[in-house]
Amino acid sequence: MALSVQDEWILQQRVRPLVTAELIAEAAARPTGPYSRDLVDVMDFVRRNPDPDRPRYLIVKTPGGFAVAVRPPVRGGAPRLLDDRRHATRDEAEHAVLVHRLHDYGLTW
Repeated sequence: MALSVQDEWILQQRVRPLVTAELIAEAAARPTGPYSRDLVDVMDFVRRNPDPDRPRYLIVKTPGGFAVAVRPPVRGGAPRLLDDRRHATRDEAEHAVLVHRLHDYGLTW
């Protein structure tokens, strides 16, 4: 399944123009807010996972820090860590999830 016609329009017309290096820097600098209206719009879109075929991310606490993982395709399965990277704080890991989600939708800056 892909994005609905409406979500594709939202992605291309509303979200894509908002994603800039400055917006990503804002997200990294203020992981818990307050957020600008533009950042709220971008985060609302990617967090609701409008395309069920895209990965659903989660954060896993490991002995070495926080890791980004992908939810299993079936309920009750084990999450799969994306890579060996570990983040010192949950906020850093949350930012990494945002970046992964933007990348999944082809939103690069």
